[in-house]
Formats: sequence, structure tokens, C-alpha cells
Amino acid sequence: MNQKLKDIVSKSCQLFARYGIKSVSMDDIAKGCGISKKTLYEYIKDKRDLVKKVLSEEFADNSSLPHNIDFTNKNAVESLFEVYKNAIAFFKEFNLSMEFDLQKYYPELYEKTKLKRREKLYSKMIQNLEQGRAEGFFREDFNIDIISKLHVLKIESLLKTDIFDKDDYSNAEIFRELFLYHFHAISTPKGMKELEIKLTELE
Repeated sequence: MNQKLKDIVSKSCQLFARYGIKSVSMDDIAKGCGISKKTLYEYIKDKRDLVKKVLSEEFADNSSLPHNIDFTNKNAVESLFEVYKNAIAFFKEFNLSMEFDLQKYYPELYEKTKLKRREKLYSKMIQNLEQGRAEGFFREDFNIDIISKLHVLKIESLLKTDIFDKDDYSNAEIFRELFLYHFHAISTPKGMKELEIKLTELE
């Protein structure tokens, strides 16, 4: 993917996340990229093609997403906290209508994305839980497979639920409680102490 196309996809991703897919026109994309609509179509066939490229980029270069964060040289608590910080930043900009629009107007792309995202999130969670146990941060008395799948389920539910009124709670607030709920459920006292140290970074 050349740099101009990367720029178009990156800007499109920002606009879709903020306003939803349906509400963003190709004119909006061109304007946001500072190019003409004619130039835009030199890189993109149509809106479906653009949505497909945005979703592909999600699994390639978007390091802010949990499944793309590099856990190398971090302990399990640091890794999970890194996911938390990046997810908070992501959800501050994310509009749930993007997920609804994807499911309604691009069902085939939605299903492929959901399965790919699920597989990567599950793999990362398994890795994190096994590492945390080895380091003494996470308890030994829970089923790693079940907890990993429950965590993926919670993330998927958050991306498409309408149970929360957006005027009462932001996506970031909801994810913060989800993160703390998960961490308290799996941690040893050693793990909780490590988390308390990391939380001071946000103060």
C-alpha cells in the first residue's frame, strides 16, 4: 500500500470511527484528505472497497488496537495496562454506529472482521494470562480458555450494545470499568500491587 493510499485509509478510519460509515460520504473523505473526488477514485473503486481497505488496515498497522500491541519486553500487567490505555484512547473517538453500519450495510465484511478480530483478541488474551500466571500476577484457579473467551465476548458486546445511554456514560468510562472488573477477577495480591503502580501513571 503506497503512502497516499495509506493516508486516505487512515483518514477514512478516523471519520468512520467518529461519525459512522453511512454518515460519511466520499465527498467527506476527499475533503478530509485534501484531495479531489477524482483523485480519490484513482485509489479507491467505491465505498465498499474503501471500507474493506479500512478493515484490512485495522489488522495491519493500527498499533493502538489490542490485537496489534507489541507485548515484547513487558510483564503481563504492563501489557494489559498498555491495552487499557490504548483502548481508552480508541473508545474516546469510536462511534458505535460504525459497528452497526458495518453489520447492516456490509454484512459479509462484518462477519469476516468479527471472526478475525475475535481470533486475534483470543490469542492475545491466552498469551497474557499464561504469562501472568508464570510471573505470579494472575491466579491459578480459573480456566484460561473460558476467561479468554468471556473477555472477547465482553469486548464484542461493548462494540454493538445499545444498553448504555451515551448521555450517561462514555465508551471510555464503560471500558475502564470493564478493564478493572476483569483485572480484579484474575489477579493475585501481587498483581493488584503492580496495577496500582501502573494506575498512578494516569494521575
